[in-house]
Amino acid sequence: MPDSPLSVDVAVPGLSDCPGGHFAAILIRDGVMTVADIKKAKRVQEKLGSSKLISTILMELGKLTESEQRRLIRKHGKDFRMGELICELGYITLQQLQEAEQKLAASPGKRIGAIIRELGYIEDRQLAQALSEQLGMPLTHIDLDTVDRRLLSTFSVKFMRTHLIVPYESSETKVSIATANPLNNPAIAEIEARLQKKAVVSIAAESAVLSLLSNLEATGNKAVEQKDQVAEVVDSLLLSAIRDNASDIHIEPMERSTRIRFRLDGVLIHKMDLPSELAQRVLARLKVLCEMDISDSRRHQDGRFRREVGNVRVDYRVSTYVTVYGENMVMRLLRSSGGIKSIEQISMSSGVLERFKHEALDVPTGVILITGPTGSGKTSTLYAAVDYLNRPTSKIITVEDPVEYIVPGIMQCSIDPAAGRSFDHSLKAMMRQDPDIIVIGEVRDRATAQVAVQAALTGHKVLTTFHTEDSIGGLLRLVDMGIETFLISSTVVSILAQRLIRTICPECRQAYMPNRRIANLIGIDDETLRNRTFYRGTGCGTCYGTGYHGRTALHELLVLNEAVRDALLENKTSHEVRLISCESTDLLSLMEDGLFKVLQGYTTVEEVYRIAPRSLSSRSVEDIYKLMGHED
Repeated sequence: MPDSPLSVDVAVPGLSDCPGGHFAAILIRDGVMTVADIKKAKRVQEKLGSSKLISTILMELGKLTESEQRRLIRKHGKDFRMGELICELGYITLQQLQEAEQKLAASPGKRIGAIIRELGYIEDRQLAQALSEQLGMPLTHIDLDTVDRRLLSTFSVKFMRTHLIVPYESSETKVSIATANPLNNPAIAEIEARLQKKAVVSIAAESAVLSLLSNLEATGNKAVEQKDQVAEVVDSLLLSAIRDNASDIHIEPMERSTRIRFRLDGVLIHKMDLPSELAQRVLARLKVLCEMDISDSRRHQDGRFRREVGNVRVDYRVSTYVTVYGENMVMRLLRSSGGIKSIEQISMSSGVLERFKHEALDVPTGVILITGPTGSGKTSTLYAAVDYLNRPTSKIITVEDPVEYIVPGIMQCSIDPAAGRSFDHSLKAMMRQDPDIIVIGEVRDRATAQVAVQAALTGHKVLTTFHTEDSIGGLLRLVDMGIETFLISSTVVSILAQRLIRTICPECRQAYMPNRRIANLIGIDDETLRNRTFYRGTGCGTCYGTGYHGRTALHELLVLNEAVRDALLENKTSHEVRLISCESTDLLSLMEDGLFKVLQGYTTVEEVYRIAPRSLSSRSVEDIYKLMGHED
């Protein structure tokens, strides 16, 4: 039974009167923070003269992450007053909230959101976003080109303007309503009663509602040259992707509309549909931003642009692909801010982490390969390794396409062929810079692989990424590129293969019994299946019904020894090299790491079966735990 606000206030005296005290009480009741944590944050707040929210202080102390704060705001949005919610979301400062509350006390009958807008501290679009977070309702975009004119004619403009409400689409049993005042239940009830349909309510910015109604009124509900709101749609789309922590935005033309999907935790989630005409204008604006040819829709194109969205600087890599229904656009989001992870934060099990640090990264020379498919977290791991090696006594130089994170103290080069900095030219120039450690963003071809090998032969440490299925595949791919086996065996120190796998949503996590066949296929025997508790997510609003929220990494570390080098020189098969590696280097496969994370309660057997490459293992659960550096 959760603590009442009164009992929390007893545990932390005066908490309810502190700025951000309501959210602090939620942190205690949900078990995210202890009473001691909140007391410490409250003491810091008092020393600062109550100029910061408790949640802000907790994030600065490293006790609370921004993603955890957002999750809890979504979960408890209805429990917040609008003013404190807007402040917790970071749209206004605490001082601005306090000023608005003083004005509210002298303005009976007004809403805090309206006052904050009057003071110029927030735009109505941000207010609509805050309402969406608070009430758990979707945010929608409306204009005259996207609404059902016949449906609009059922209601007077005066009624819709008074209640800031627009019924914009209907089916046989439902009517879709956009409103800037979603708590106006009588107006919603009146629309339902008049149409005899169930309302599906979403939130719209007040300016969008009033603009639509003004255009409608001015033309007597006839066709009108609509004010272009494409910029607002694009901005909202980019902001929503950042808030959802999406890795990609897909804009996909269909027969009658255009589908918008976000890739969240490696899986595509349907977000909204846009009318085809509006989608064409959105596509055109995005093509302008990334300097594509806007007049050419018959050719595949690539581009990129950089933008600051919600105080986060993001690089967008954009690609269009011409389909039978028009141009399909995919945007990859690369966040430039937020910092890089340390080597301890990349989800490696303790046993694998110690080996990676001491048997790979600390070796003075040689090539270290980080492999995996696109989107498997290779770059994050590469930067974490660079951060570990970044010391005042070493010169680290990189060649990247492009530089994704700025690391203080190292020399980073971003490829720009137009400026004369091609990949090949930069590789040659880099070798003349007296480096100790060389970082190559990606091994693309035989020439790049030769540079890495030659650098290692001349006493350098080389870190790079590679696209292969697993660690053994990395060795064989080098052979396939034409690199001599004796060069590979004498220069490659280690290969780290990895995948990203979804973790169970903490909001809907429940015990269950996995499918026996799938459990056996990933290495869980029947006895372990009977004696262990397994978990999965049942699906909720936080995880968009998927049962998963967030991702962790699976790793497979191969540190080459003499037995593996001899097998390579003897041109043994992939299967034989893997057997020798498992027996002589304690190689743990991606599947075994997945099994370990299932037993730890991080993910499900179905997710491991979906993601991890198939590999047979004769190791027991106890052996796997031991090699991972954990006691069973």
